[in-house]
Amino acid sequence: MNRRQLFAAGAVAFGAVSTTRGADEKRKASLRVAHITDVHITDKSDSPKGVAAMFDHMFGQKEWSPDLILNSGDSVMAVDGKVPGKRAAEQIALWKAAVEGVKVPIHSCLGNHDVWDGAEPTDEVPEKKKGFALMTEVLGMPAEQYSFDAGGWHFIALNSVGNWPKYGELTADHFKWLKDDLKKVKATTPVCVFSHLPILSVTSSVYGDGQKKPDGVLIPKVWQHADCWEISELFRRHPNVKLCLSGHMHTCDRVEYRGVWYVCGGAACGAWWGGAEYGFPPLYGAIDLYPDGTFDYRFVDYGWKARAWKGKELKD
Repeated sequence: MNRRQLFAAGAVAFGAVSTTRGADEKRKASLRVAHITDVHITDKSDSPKGVAAMFDHMFGQKEWSPDLILNSGDSVMAVDGKVPGKRAAEQIALWKAAVEGVKVPIHSCLGNHDVWDGAEPTDEVPEKKKGFALMTEVLGMPAEQYSFDAGGWHFIALNSVGNWPKYGELTADHFKWLKDDLKKVKATTPVCVFSHLPILSVTSSVYGDGQKKPDGVLIPKVWQHADCWEISELFRRHPNVKLCLSGHMHTCDRVEYRGVWYVCGGAACGAWWGGAEYGFPPLYGAIDLYPDGTFDYRFVDYGWKARAWKGKELKD
């Protein structure tokens, strides 16, 4: 299949992951969830129209519509990197306008581009909102890291950037919080964790060949959680953890390890609204969650026009 055929195939090309094989196909999901990540809304490249197209597609289907949305970070293009308060406010205004008409709850976690450096504060974006405070407020998050229950599932929002600016692992306090939170969950209650960086991922090994070294492939901690072993060990003690969602890499994968599925959901913006990142176009995830901890996850190409291949290619 060449790239032109791949794009024509749409969501089918990116597959799905299901743990419901052999189950009664007529049973009803206890919760339907849309997974969005790396929206990177901006006033460039018709981005607001693209975000509107995503929500129109998501809520315009007869067969499937979400009860809630999980947003795994990088909601705006970027407020980090010395972005002035005025420019941050412009991006925030675009985000608020984009989600204003969404009628279901949106639960978010922070991405690396959601951390404001505090440059050139304004009355609207004052210095006291430096760091996590600005986007935590904008996204309606109760804290940098939090949990909630819905549809018989327990959801945990992790902060992959908690040790900013050297992000890529949980802080000691956040790891303790995670351990304490899991202890409170009944063993019969399935758990879904969402974070910006993947906890485990294939994408971090094949994102071009920039990390190819003479003795192997180096996975940077800013691409995948450096504390992936510790987190997976914790999950081993809590087998009701069933699904972990992430973004950040703008490419898709699904990895099963120790009974937990790790799904990297690509990016709503594709290649930052400039095409398809390594062939992965703008998309979102459609998830059916069942009370027994099984689930179906589909990668959904919502048809946005950008299809140009972005990223390194093998040279003949």
